[in-house]
Amino acid sequence: MTLTAWSVAFVTAALCQQGPGHLAFVSSRDGNPEICVVQGDGTGLRRLTRNPAEDTNPIWSPDGSTIAFVTDRDGNQEIYLMSAVGAGERNVTNSQAFESNPCWSPDGHHLLFVTDRDGNSEVYVCRSDGSDARNVSNHPAWDGSPVWLPTGASIAYVTDREQNQEIIVGSLDGSGARNVTAHEAWDADPRFSPDGKFLAFRTHRDGNIGVYLCELASLGLTNVAQNEVWNEEPDWSPDGGKLAYGSSPAGNREIIVADLASGARANISNHAANEWAPRWSPEGGKIAFLSDRDGGIRLYVMNADGSEVKEVGGGEVLDNSHAWRPTAGNGQ
Repeated sequence: MTLTAWSVAFVTAALCQQGPGHLAFVSSRDGNPEICVVQGDGTGLRRLTRNPAEDTNPIWSPDGSTIAFVTDRDGNQEIYLMSAVGAGERNVTNSQAFESNPCWSPDGHHLLFVTDRDGNSEVYVCRSDGSDARNVSNHPAWDGSPVWLPTGASIAYVTDREQNQEIIVGSLDGSGARNVTAHEAWDADPRFSPDGKFLAFRTHRDGNIGVYLCELASLGLTNVAQNEVWNEEPDWSPDGGKLAYGSSPAGNREIIVADLASGARANISNHAANEWAPRWSPEGGKIAFLSDRDGGIRLYVMNADGSEVKEVGGGEVLDNSHAWRPTAGNGQ
């Protein structure tokens, strides 16, 4: 069924009014990866894409009206946009290259993405309609995993230009670029704090994969995880006071929440199964995560203290492809 402009507007308005927030995720339950949405309480499950290709990596625009995603429906991997109800799918990268990792600017007017259209992996930026695409990283090394500073003034991305994997922070025109990790070990998965003053990241500098914090003004570092085990990519609480991340203190993967002021760390999932990929809800009261506690990889939501766990995805999902719809005006 084709949605009319009126029905798209009506459904989108209804989507915005319904709470407790929506999650986009990817499922292969119909035979190929497709993008779905569901409310945080498990109701309102809908499949948005319907294409025999692979549709993955849904990323909400800051106002929650649009979803960027990655698809190979044109024979190569491209970045598409669609409305929050799945209407108006359109290709915004339009090249013969391999494109991935879409990331919205805080004002929703631009997209960062990764492409090999110049023969190596580079970070590009374009307008949200795909126009004015240009190379931001502009280096013969591998560059990827871009994220925006919440103010939109700078970006961070990962590079191997120092012969190991480091994190660069700089402006869109390439000026002021600096290596903020500056270590011979592997560094990856940059995540800016909501106020833009800190950068959380993962590092191999202590022999394990740890979670660190960099204070960007001084480049001072703090070891957040403080353990000797494997730790996974961190996610900031909306108020910037906590980090949630997957960790393996007892062999299985658990969700750990670290209070940055006190240094206290709490295992909030505390289950014999594997639990990982925490994502804070925009208001901070919920955490979505993945678990294999019921067989396969499934999407769950719990309160931020670990209580009231509920499976919301309606079946198996793909790894690390879930994202909360932002509260309008909050950015990403």
